[in-house]
Amino acid sequence: MSKKQNTMIRNMNDLKKQSKEMDNMKTNKQVKQSGKKPDPIQYKNTTN
Repeated sequence: MSKKQNTMIRNMNDLKKQSKEMDNMKTNKQVKQSGKKPDPIQYKNTTN
């Protein structure tokens, strides 16, 4: 049985489009400076 890989990028055109979108995204610091909240942390650091 072959293993399937799940990915959003299917070809070079998708990769180029995704790269352009990522280039235009604001950083968390920029989002905070505009008075908004960035995306929540998606994992919990268990070390104290």
